[in-house]
Amino acid sequence: MGDRRRLTVSLVLRGRVANEVDGLRRALGAAALARIAPHLTLVPPRNVAEEELEEVLALLRRAAAACPPLRLELGPPATFAPVAPVLYLEVAGDLEELSSLRQALSQGPLLPPPGRPEREFVPHVTIDQSIDPGRIEAALATLGSYRASLTVAEVTLLQFAADARRWLPLASAALGEARVVGRGGVEIELCRAEMLDPEAARFKEDEWAAYSAAAYGSYQADRPFAVTARRGGEVVGTATGQLQRGSCRLGNLIVSAAARNNGIGAKLVGEVERLAAEEGAARVRLETRAGGPAEGFYRRLGYEATAVLPAWHEGRDFLLMEKAISPRPG
Repeated sequence: MGDRRRLTVSLVLRGRVANEVDGLRRALGAAALARIAPHLTLVPPRNVAEEELEEVLALLRRAAAACPPLRLELGPPATFAPVAPVLYLEVAGDLEELSSLRQALSQGPLLPPPGRPEREFVPHVTIDQSIDPGRIEAALATLGSYRASLTVAEVTLLQFAADARRWLPLASAALGEARVVGRGGVEIELCRAEMLDPEAARFKEDEWAAYSAAAYGSYQADRPFAVTARRGGEVVGTATGQLQRGSCRLGNLIVSAAARNNGIGAKLVGEVERLAAEEGAARVRLETRAGGPAEGFYRRLGYEATAVLPAWHEGRDFLLMEKAISPRPG
C-alpha cells in the first residue's frame, strides 16, 4: 500500500467568531484547542491514497464553486450526551446549501470506507469533544446565551500532521462560482483561496525555478528560517523570514507582551544576523511601519531606512530598512 494522507474537510471559522469560540474552548479546558482551529466538519477524517490527492483537490474546487457563501448562526450550546460527551454549538442559517455542499464533497476518495455507514449529519461547531459528563449541565447553563452570526466564504481541506499532532490546512477553495475570463479566446478559470493547493504549489516551485535559472543563471531558492526564544521553557518570542541569495529578509518578529523591554527582541535579531552571516549573506532587510515603535527599535540596532513604501499595509506607510553584516560562511 502506498503513502496515505489523513484528510478532513471543514468550514474553518475566522476572525471575531473564531476568537470567541476559542475562548469558550479555553474556558472549558478543551483538549482539542491546540490540535485544530474552531470549525464545522463537512467530511470526517478519511485516509486518502497519495495518488488520489489531485482528485480530492478537483472535488473540493467543484463543490465550492457550486455553493454560494454561507450565512450561519451559531448557538445555543447543546450536547450529544449520553451517546457521546460532546459539547457543541448548534448551527442554523443556510442549512440547505450547507447540506448540498456536504453531499457534493462526499464523493470518490472522500466516501466512507466500504461497509462503514456514515453518521447522520448534524451541523455543529464542537466546543469540547470529551467533556466530563458531570460538567455538561453547568456548561449548558453558563453558555446558554451565546449566539454569533457569520458568513463563511471558503471551504478548507485539512491534513493531520502526525509529528505536530495537529490538523493543518492543506488547501482551500472560495465558495461561489469561479471567475472565467477570456471567453471566446483563451479561456481561463480564476480561483481564489488563502493558499496554493499542493498541485498549484508544485507548479509554482517548478516553473519559478526554471524561469529563474533561465533569467539569472544558477538558481538558489529562498530558504525559510525560524528562531525561537524561550525563557524557563516557555516561548517568549519568535523571528521568521527567508534566506535569499546574498541577503536575508526578516519577515516577522514578535515578543510576548509580558516579556517585552527585556532585550529579547534584540537577542532574536542578533541571532538572525548571525544565521544570515553564517549563510553568506551581506545584509538583512525588513519592512516596518514608518513612525511606529519598531522603527526606533531597529534604528537602535543599526538598521537604516532605504525606501518608503506608501500605504503598504492597512493604508499605512512602511519603511524598507537594511543593515549590512559581514558574511562568514562556514
